[in-house]
Amino acid sequence: MSLRIILSLCLALSCLCPVVQAQEEAATGPVADKWAVVIGISKFKNPTLNLKYSAKDARDFRDFLVNSCHFAPDHVLLLTDEAATKEQILDVLGDSWLPRVTLPEDLCVIYFSSHGSSSDMDLRGTNYVVVHDTNPEKLFTTGISIQGLATTIKERVHSKRVLIVLDACHSGGASDESKGLRRVGGVDASLMAQGTGHAVICSSQKSESSWESKQYANGVFTRSLIESFAVNGEKTTLKEAFGHLKESVQRQVVGERGVTQTPVLEASKWSGPELVLAVPPVRPRPLPEAAKIVLNQPEKNVVSANLNSAAAASNISSSPVTLKASVPDIAGDYMGSNGLHYHYWQKGSRCGFEMPAWGETSKGIITENESKNGFVLVSSWSGLVNGSGTADLECDSALRVIKIKSQDGTVLTRVDVAK
Repeated sequence: MSLRIILSLCLALSCLCPVVQAQEEAATGPVADKWAVVIGISKFKNPTLNLKYSAKDARDFRDFLVNSCHFAPDHVLLLTDEAATKEQILDVLGDSWLPRVTLPEDLCVIYFSSHGSSSDMDLRGTNYVVVHDTNPEKLFTTGISIQGLATTIKERVHSKRVLIVLDACHSGGASDESKGLRRVGGVDASLMAQGTGHAVICSSQKSESSWESKQYANGVFTRSLIESFAVNGEKTTLKEAFGHLKESVQRQVVGERGVTQTPVLEASKWSGPELVLAVPPVRPRPLPEAAKIVLNQPEKNVVSANLNSAAAASNISSSPVTLKASVPDIAGDYMGSNGLHYHYWQKGSRCGFEMPAWGETSKGIITENESKNGFVLVSSWSGLVNGSGTADLECDSALRVIKIKSQDGTVLTRVDVAK
């Protein structure tokens, strides 16, 4: 995002009412629970805006939060491409999801990968975030203004620890290999974070572009971001992660392109213990009933023409939101290499298993694994044993799951193939 856009968000945050002392103190105690909204847009209604890896970057970051940072799968909401409309994003951030799940002692992460508009594209000089259905000629009515985004985060997200990750740039001269559009303006990022617990990471400084890698199918920034937050394992602090991120992005972009890209961190207003993204929550809560209903809405209302009737009628009550044009059939019985029997149910892309004899249940969601041209199951389980993880799905020609290969080496083989 250009520094001009960042300044707009900084000023918007700084002019809002300060939090009360009791809320400020919440930012210094242990993290009660963890929530995230992850947004990435590669395919726009206007195809001339399309990007290569923004949606994949978002999916990879979501997977990192779930698999490595103790975010429960149903505490991370993913919006990509057609699901990331102006109405849906504002609803999730300011109405039906974050305001209904976050509490002051929680940690909230908001990640956004897309375009941003320059101020000279608007009659009043306002900067906008470009979403799936944005019309560049009508930014006021179809984009999300930086002022509005800042107000939403400040006034409607209850968490006093908020990490905002912005990988978006404003419109300028198009660059064939950069992620988004070239930056041409600049601002002081130090004004962006607000209050006792807002930290902001953006992908580059003024007059720089955010580049996609020549070595892998990601933006350099997001891949390095994920690697950097794991540099010292689960104890990696924000300061440690950013130091590694900055050096890693600069080194790779200079080596590949001969130009600079320098990520920016603003955390000077953060008070209390330094942010540790992977810190385990001390008082995790189940997803509220009201939020469970919201999680079904994108699957019912977005790209419905591409969803089968089972997915459109889905009423499963947890797991991250992601949208699939086709979803493998996972429902049925499986025998694990550990000698245990699993019965999987399914509603659209959401699924889970039941093991009554052991008192164990699981809930998860099936997503696409583009790097392997297949599907992956992201899930969590509770009962006698609690945990979370991912598994690769092996499907037959009819897109029916025949094997579930867990990251821990356990393999579940379908035993009802004859049905």
